[in-house]
Amino acid sequence: MHVMLMTYGTRGDVQPFVALGHGLIQKGHRVTLAAPERFAGFITDHDLEFTPLTDAMIALMDDPQFARASDPKASTFQKLRSLLSIGKKARGLQNTLFDDIFRAIDQAKPDVIVFHPKAFGALPIGRHFGIPVVMAQLIPSFLPTGDYPHVGVPDLGLRGASGRWYNRVTGKLVYRVLNATLRRQVCRWAARRQNGINAKSLDIMKSCQSGTLRIIHAFSNAVISRPKDWPTNATVSGYWFLDGAAQTNPPDPALQNFVESQKNLIYIGFGSMPGNDPTAMAEMIAEAVSQAGVSAIVATGWGGMDNINWPANILAVREVPHDWLFPKVDIVIHHGGAGTCAAALRAGRPSIIIPFFGDQPFWAKRLHRLGVAPRPIKPAKLDAAMLARQIKTVLETPSYRNNAERLASKIANEDGITNAIAEITRAAEQSDLPKTGSL
Repeated sequence: MHVMLMTYGTRGDVQPFVALGHGLIQKGHRVTLAAPERFAGFITDHDLEFTPLTDAMIALMDDPQFARASDPKASTFQKLRSLLSIGKKARGLQNTLFDDIFRAIDQAKPDVIVFHPKAFGALPIGRHFGIPVVMAQLIPSFLPTGDYPHVGVPDLGLRGASGRWYNRVTGKLVYRVLNATLRRQVCRWAARRQNGINAKSLDIMKSCQSGTLRIIHAFSNAVISRPKDWPTNATVSGYWFLDGAAQTNPPDPALQNFVESQKNLIYIGFGSMPGNDPTAMAEMIAEAVSQAGVSAIVATGWGGMDNINWPANILAVREVPHDWLFPKVDIVIHHGGAGTCAAALRAGRPSIIIPFFGDQPFWAKRLHRLGVAPRPIKPAKLDAAMLARQIKTVLETPSYRNNAERLASKIANEDGITNAIAEITRAAEQSDLPKTGSL
């Protein structure tokens, strides 16, 4: 079976698909992974066939407007104006992404397509070619449920019948708005290309709820249990972890020596989040680490903190494999991205989370409720004293570590990749779509 995996976004959106692709190859399948061009080396290093998608939309994260939209010190008006500016630029670039998705599918002609929602064009284009498609989600973002609110709406803390009503009603509202927006974007592109794609019939929400679109959620049932009010076509497979030599081979001797020589070691990293004042952030981190009496490894990929003169109890690294490092630290301090949360949970380590936007507040609250993280820190209120207090609290409260280790044990008993492959195979075997071939 030839499987095309299609994802878009940052490293956290790509790595799970590389893990799934590796698992599919081990089962004897052929895999082509379509992803942003900047990840070509990362993907081919894992022996996957690669086809590029434009980097242009990811490059928007380097736009000053994106930094302002996520700046906790910016006013609501400034954030809104920045978001509108980014949205306008993104709409123009979306057509290029659709073109790349069309080309990738047309050239590969796979037996089945597994797509990330950010590459949602794969759904109408894949169906146009008569190819069965499967949606793969790293966060629960397309099916309403009474169990929890949609990641895009405020969690008011409601419980019982009123909480379930709020969750479902707001969830349906978000999905309808999202559905209409996606349909409009595909319609505009299809009209320009005149490629015969009937985008007017695109209804992702209806496809999800009716069972015509199989949905795999790549997270743990121990972290978010599968809601009973989901349709049967929606499954929770477990995480897709990419295992490699990093678990046994230290990536750098200096890093290895630092890890072995420190006590009360923590990790601080904020993934792909931009920073408006990296020097001020570095000074705040150094002061918090000093006040808490700990040592730290700081991932500098956030906001250009790689040119800072750090004190001796802090080691700055450009990047470091989470699967190697996290089991060796006492606390993981991060922004609440889905991939970092998963890595910390797998390692059995508590988190301290400073969520900025998107799905990050959702994961921050989820880990807090699971008892593996204190209450999330709002970025606007973050300072050295607050961060130091939370570090001390987590170190002095054994339940955080104990809860994290219990969760790690449950996650270790799941085989997310095998479960996902079974769903993908069923989707390919049960499809009755006629093959239309190339246009």
